[in-house]
Amino acid sequence: MCYESECCGGSSRYRRFALGFWFGLAILATTAAAVVLVVAYARVSRLSVAVDDASLTRFTATATSVAYNLTVALVVRNPNWAMGVTYRSLEASYLFSGKRFDSVTVVQPGYTQAARKTAVFRLTSGSDAAQASLGSAGVQEYKKESAAAGVFDVEVDLSGEVKYKLHRASCRLEAKCPLKLQLATPDASSVVFQKVTCDVLRSSQSGC
Repeated sequence: MCYESECCGGSSRYRRFALGFWFGLAILATTAAAVVLVVAYARVSRLSVAVDDASLTRFTATATSVAYNLTVALVVRNPNWAMGVTYRSLEASYLFSGKRFDSVTVVQPGYTQAARKTAVFRLTSGSDAAQASLGSAGVQEYKKESAAAGVFDVEVDLSGEVKYKLHRASCRLEAKCPLKLQLATPDASSVVFQKVTCDVLRSSQSGC
């Protein structure tokens, strides 16, 4: 036999237990979500950089200048699954025989790349006489590579500054992309470019 007061008491205890259970579950879920967010925003994964395509249609060098036409498809991936990144600056420098002969702006300040997104920057540049301090060693290297089927070693160096979402400090972005470029001429067959993964330098800055 169950009296009304006993039944009501049992029901009340059950409700208190259920409320306590769901309240505890909510606290655990909130704590877990907070931990996940802290981990997601506290640890920065470096951007990855690659050159998907490149074309060299003119390249002549003297001791003091370089005449060239170069197109580069630069691919930058943000591997962070929660943090977007804002570019403060990003410049690409072109080097031959270890000497810089030109540089171009990759992206304007303020450009934002979302988390887990890949950006493709297509750079097209050229000059009739870009100033370069190649010297006699650079000229000799140019002659050697010209004789070797016109395949030139051109390095693309990236230098810039980015800021990750919710991080106060900006981080330096430095990368080196060594390319072997077959000089494309009108009477030559199509040139196939092999994708190059760039070497992203590790930053010494805290939190980067």
